[in-house]
Amino acid sequence: MFSVIAKNYDKANSILSLGNDNLWRTYAAKECLKIGKNIKVLDVATGTGKLAFSIAKIAKNRGVRVSITGIDFNEDMLSLAKRKLKGADKEIIEFVIGDALSIKYKDCAFNVVTSGFALRNFDNLQNFINEAHRVLKPGGRLVLLDMAKPEAGLLNGIMRFYYFNIIPLIGAHYYKNAYIHLVNTVWEFNKEDLIKKVRHAGFKKIRIKNLTLGAAFVLTAKK
Repeated sequence: MFSVIAKNYDKANSILSLGNDNLWRTYAAKECLKIGKNIKVLDVATGTGKLAFSIAKIAKNRGVRVSITGIDFNEDMLSLAKRKLKGADKEIIEFVIGDALSIKYKDCAFNVVTSGFALRNFDNLQNFINEAHRVLKPGGRLVLLDMAKPEAGLLNGIMRFYYFNIIPLIGAHYYKNAYIHLVNTVWEFNKEDLIKKVRHAGFKKIRIKNLTLGAAFVLTAKK
């Protein structure tokens, strides 16, 4: 499915988020950089690499030294990320094939593990969170960005109509089943269950910041 929509994946995120996805990524990227001045970041299910590039841009502006590894097991998505690598970004970002449920890196290898808009699509979310905990250094930071059903009543109604009536019409021009899947996973995602899984993996200081009245959120936690 993701191979079929790879070329339009960034557009899909923009449509689903009503154009807010870049603002949300910026917030998540800033959270990734709160841990120090020399940071190794693992971006899991990096897709087309937009979160990785956002982290790199903000790090440069803040004078933070950062090394970013983006992994994804979909080669079509990853190839799009690699095409974007230009200039100084080549020195601090690498994109490689990798499985979120069996991360190939050693224990305690990264200061930050992050993921954007992927939680809803992992076959085993607990397994990913456990792996994130394993590859983080003690004191390391988990930063997870995704979408969920809005919590505000009015926005909830507006988004329900938009998601289930307008988006399928738009998606029909690309791959309707994929867009329906993405919409359903957003509406069904349970943030409280996510918190339980993060706590079960051993993380502490778990916080969720709702964005745009809960249409998106960023979870942060510490190893």
